[in-house]
Amino acid sequence: MKNKKKILLEGKLVKFRNPSKDDAIGVWSDWFNHLDNLTMLGRVPLPNTPEQQIAYMVENQDKSDRIIFIVCLKSNSKAIGVVSLSNINRYHQSAQTGLLIGEKKYRNFKIAVEIMSMLTEYALVNLNLNRCDASALKINPQSYLLNEFLGWRKIGEKKQSHYHNGTFVDTILYEILRKNWIKSNKRPNI
Repeated sequence: MKNKKKILLEGKLVKFRNPSKDDAIGVWSDWFNHLDNLTMLGRVPLPNTPEQQIAYMVENQDKSDRIIFIVCLKSNSKAIGVVSLSNINRYHQSAQTGLLIGEKKYRNFKIAVEIMSMLTEYALVNLNLNRCDASALKINPQSYLLNEFLGWRKIGEKKQSHYHNGTFVDTILYEILRKNWIKSNKRPNI
């Protein structure tokens, strides 16, 4: 992959860049080995090796239906998380968003709002998509409240969609349309 560390988007606090092999064998792999991260993402809590993370990165780097960025602090370029657009459908102009702030000390509202607003802006304006979808487990209010703050519309719930600590939990589904995002006062200056 050329220009592995090239900055693609830059906000006031964070910037997005392409993932690198160093990320895959380092922090990115580590984030997906923390049980609390996996739980809040609704993922199966299985070990993730650096080799598996590299394979995932390589497999997805040239796909037209998935874009992955490493999120770094603007101040010192420290990698703090990962965002993605998946199931990108150019015909229907839609995608599913994903966000993980893997470094716990940076899980705050200000950083999360900037990250999600940058990802939304990139998808709906830069990629010219018409809609984005998001989902959040009902036990993860930080995630679904972020969507609501940014003006995403709750469109439903999937009952008992994920198994967590001996019980099934619901998933809340959200969407945002380009026409609504364009009018939003939550758009970032990027």
